[in-house]
Amino acid sequence: MRGQNLLLSIFILNWLLIIGDAALGYFVMPLLLRTKADDLTDDGMASVMIRRLLTATVVFYMLVNCYAYFRQYPTLLFVVTAFVVLDIIVQFVVRQRKTRQG
Repeated sequence: MRGQNLLLSIFILNWLLIIGDAALGYFVMPLLLRTKADDLTDDGMASVMIRRLLTATVVFYMLVNCYAYFRQYPTLLFVVTAFVVLDIIVQFVVRQRKTRQG
């Protein structure tokens, strides 16, 4: 029973991390799009493409998270957690660097 509770805890933690990752990505995206170019149409298209990529990433993380939990693969759950945490850390680093530059 203890193993089930651990898997459920990691599953729920992954859900929260994935939602947080998506929210952070939504706010970091404008920092990535700030360039010296004055062409607003390219920025609009880039924004749409990045949001689609963000959506696909969230769907992929959720799909693998659910698969790992319902198939009882704890190693895969830990891998998903590691990837999401790494993604969040990279977004924080990018945000810090962009705010220092501009």
